[in-house]
Amino acid sequence: MSWLRRRMSSLTARLALAYGLTTVLILIGVAAYLSSALESQLEGHADSELVSEVLRVRHLLREVEGENEIRADTHRFADIAMGHEGLILVVRTRDGEPLITLNPRNETLPTLRVHAANITPDRGMLESWRPRGGAPSRALAALGEVGTTGRTVEILVLSDAGSRFALMREYRGQLLGATLCGAIAAAALGFLLARRGLLPLRRMADDAAAVTTSRLATRLDVGNAPEELRELAGALNDMLARLQDSFTRLSTFSADLAHDFRTPISNLVGQTQVTLAQRRNPAEYEALLESNLEEFERLSRMIENMLFLARADHAQVALDQKPLDARAELDKVAEYFDAVAAERDLTLTITGTATVTADQTLLRRAVTNLLDNALRHAPAGSTVRLAVLRARPGHTGIRIANAGPAIATEALPQLFGRFFRADPSRRNSATSTGLGLAIVDSIMRLHGGSVTVRSQEGLTEFELLFPDGMAFPKSAP
Repeated sequence: MSWLRRRMSSLTARLALAYGLTTVLILIGVAAYLSSALESQLEGHADSELVSEVLRVRHLLREVEGENEIRADTHRFADIAMGHEGLILVVRTRDGEPLITLNPRNETLPTLRVHAANITPDRGMLESWRPRGGAPSRALAALGEVGTTGRTVEILVLSDAGSRFALMREYRGQLLGATLCGAIAAAALGFLLARRGLLPLRRMADDAAAVTTSRLATRLDVGNAPEELRELAGALNDMLARLQDSFTRLSTFSADLAHDFRTPISNLVGQTQVTLAQRRNPAEYEALLESNLEEFERLSRMIENMLFLARADHAQVALDQKPLDARAELDKVAEYFDAVAAERDLTLTITGTATVTADQTLLRRAVTNLLDNALRHAPAGSTVRLAVLRARPGHTGIRIANAGPAIATEALPQLFGRFFRADPSRRNSATSTGLGLAIVDSIMRLHGGSVTVRSQEGLTEFELLFPDGMAFPKSAP
């Protein structure tokens, strides 16, 4: 049974079975039609023979001189029944005296309506009767004139349809055998055709099975695939492309993660080993703890940021979206950075006003990340500009611009990737985790908005685009 279940799970076997069953139904329909047509033809032929037998007997009766000649020359009438299996012929006087009796099985004769001698018999005059232990049969009774005497006798012609029914049973048996053989042959042929027809699908499966982490660039051959499979092959290729991109980003993320975790951990281990190599005074231990605290804080920020990105990727960050005064939110964030800006000899300006629909905490976090990025890269003595504007119908934009060197064009598409830093010299910065812009991108995707960047010599602009209206919050499942 398990073998049968495994075989029936095969698409080839299912197609072959469906093809075989369809063929069986068609052959059964054809066989039923042929059987019915043959039986109807045989029945019609038998009925016509009965009518013809009556006419022949009438003809022979006209050629005799009297009833005695009929008794003496019975072989002339017996010849009529030759070659007609199951035919019963009885000729008798009007008083019931038998003149000719051809009834091999001594069947009990039914009572039949006798038609006049001047009426030409036809199939509509036939009556039904049932022989002893036999099948329904047909009979006809009519009067016939004897020579020129003017006397008439009764002619009874009956057919035993048993032989015809036996013939039909044998014929139906042969049809059934032919139908079964045809169905088996059709199923076998269907299996071969289905197996051959599904060969491109098996090749596609083999190609897909050959895809591994080291061969993610492998693609299915769409050009040689049948038309019905091209859409599937194209969808699988698109899926492989997405997997390759995700795997590449995951590999890069893992490498960057290991690199960025290694730096603070190496600092912690190195500084601690050096300090513990010999006895130190309390001030030195205190300096070590302060240094270690900075590294721990950096690790804590990195872990917190990565957890946020992981939850955002799975839509597990609950949003409390509501209409906010975008200008007021920028004022609060700028107030927090006033001291940092003054320390770096930078000026903050805010322009524009509008209402934005967003989660207040996440909005401030996105703006904080962008403003922190702008302050770190803006040259001393320059101005960092924050602006609220109606960027396009149905959207509110928040733009943050700073002066400074342009970001390389090839780096722009990767700018919102995790652990990516456009400035390699700042790769090991203790103040940057390389996740700030990735968090901004995740926040905007949670809001159904987007973040864009434009950079040319002397000016870099980041713009957050929030759609208007209350969105349904994305909450943890």
